[in-house]
Amino acid sequence: MISKRLYTLGLGLLTLVALPSCNDAIDTQQQRRENNEKVFRTFKGREGYSPVSIPGIYGSNFVYMKYTTHGKGKEKPAATDNVRCEYTGYLTTEWVEDSTQARPFDSNTSQTLITPARVNTYITGFAIALQNMVVGDAAEVVIPWYLGYGGQTVGGIPSYSSLFFKLKLVEIVK
Repeated sequence: MISKRLYTLGLGLLTLVALPSCNDAIDTQQQRRENNEKVFRTFKGREGYSPVSIPGIYGSNFVYMKYTTHGKGKEKPAATDNVRCEYTGYLTTEWVEDSTQARPFDSNTSQTLITPARVNTYITGFAIALQNMVVGDAAEVVIPWYLGYGGQTVGGIPSYSSLFFKLKLVEIVK
């Protein structure tokens, strides 16, 4: 009888400890999502940044872009075109907090440009940005979490992360 009571008591204590842990994980992801959405919205009206989309293809979804260099190209790549581009990616939350201390999670520079990639193989927000550029354009691009990696953790990118890229379209490969 005593061992059954101890077992029940132990099970009850274990439940009390385990349940808050599950709630914390859900709350942490929800908090990360809300923080990233808030940071993404801070680019609305920020000098030089405009919402950019591909009408009819990605619904009403958009990224914010600020062109830092205008290229001399005339043609914009289609989703199925191969392109060479240079980019450095950051977590938007780190970029907004202190851009001088933000650590890149990925980079593809002129030293690593070897194989072109099809526009539609990139995350959706990146593809939207590329399709709004001509060769030689350079831009800062802010991508909401749902046009990036969504609820997945990928490499050093936590789930629900909005992303900040410095992006340059180098070439459309035909």
